[in-house]
Amino acid sequence: FFRFFVSLTMMQSLFLKRSVLNRFSIVASRSYCINIDGSEAFSLAHHRRLQQLMRTKRYQQAQNYYESLLRKGLQPTLTTQYIVADLLVRQDKDGEAFNQLEQQKEESSYVDARVYNPLISAFATNGKISKAEELVDTMKRENVSLNGGTYSALVRGYSQEGSMDKAMEIIETMRAAGVIPNQHTYTNLISGYAKIGKTEIARAVIDQVKADGSLPTNQMYQFLIAGYFRQGDVDEALSVVDEIKSSGAELDVRTYNSIVNGYTMNGMFDEARGIVNDMKENGIVPNVFTFNSMIRGYCNKEMFSNAIKVIEEMKEDGIERMRQTYSIIISGLIKAEKPQEALDTIEQLREDGFYPLSYMYTDIAALFEKQGDEERAREIINFSQQEREAFITSKQKRREALKEDQADNNPQVA
Repeated sequence: FFRFFVSLTMMQSLFLKRSVLNRFSIVASRSYCINIDGSEAFSLAHHRRLQQLMRTKRYQQAQNYYESLLRKGLQPTLTTQYIVADLLVRQDKDGEAFNQLEQQKEESSYVDARVYNPLISAFATNGKISKAEELVDTMKRENVSLNGGTYSALVRGYSQEGSMDKAMEIIETMRAAGVIPNQHTYTNLISGYAKIGKTEIARAVIDQVKADGSLPTNQMYQFLIAGYFRQGDVDEALSVVDEIKSSGAELDVRTYNSIVNGYTMNGMFDEARGIVNDMKENGIVPNVFTFNSMIRGYCNKEMFSNAIKVIEEMKEDGIERMRQTYSIIISGLIKAEKPQEALDTIEQLREDGFYPLSYMYTDIAALFEKQGDEERAREIINFSQQEREAFITSKQKRREALKEDQADNNPQVA
């Protein structure tokens, strides 16, 4: 720990300047959608759409969308390369990802760390840290210098798997190379230490960030709050909240959500409800994740009627639900071996415009069979298959209709 603290102290003079430059670079990259040669590049809206599809694990749709943009002549940016590398690695298409890297190396007039970093980041953040290390070794053999992005990706990968000693080794290697960790690097450290229960070290990192003359981000505090709540140390979690307030910073919706989730995790539902009321009074609109935390907490205590009431509250407040909102309750009911109640919740899910996942019916049927009602189990399986076939047919019809509309609007395609 002493070595860790000394290492961070030696970075004080450079951190503030570097963090300001990083913020400028982030703003610049987000607004950039026209290449120097005048060709149109992938925009922020395109990137958001790709990330949205990936968050919901619709990887093939994301890949199809990406390829359709390429066919329109749009040019990928560095951000695009990060997203696509992540997309391929998530699907275990590592060979294809390597091929893209080789293609980029051939097409680049100058190969530096920016060519390697997207794939290194994808491997490091998807549980394939050894492959990220292999790429770093390749960079060294080819005399390609590592930069802050390379080191940060490795720190994030090691932190995610709880290998904090290795993460700190990377920090020290960065310092020796004259590369200064940025706020993303520190955030990953805080997350990693909080995740393995070393909240005091995580707090020391935040203290060092402040000593460097920079303000800790809300995300840093959120990881620390979550860490204390996971340990059941509610008082320390709330002391972090007080620290945020005393600094003059305002609590955002994600910080509030961390508190709500922490309270429900510890069975403190009245306190969680009080935070939701505070959000509304302070002009912060609770979102679906706020209420999902409440629902998850109730389901963990098998308080399913309370969970259902939260959904009704969401409807009254105009908060959009998501399939996961219902899935939390359905999974809880299945775990509690309440198949009929789970079926009733599936019906509510359908009424709200969502399509049930096949595992829901399969697990419910298995419960009826376990309880001796084999006929009911068969009925559910048959209904599930019919519904699946109807869904596929409907999807095919929508695709055909879309093709016809495109052909009408563009006669050349027809």
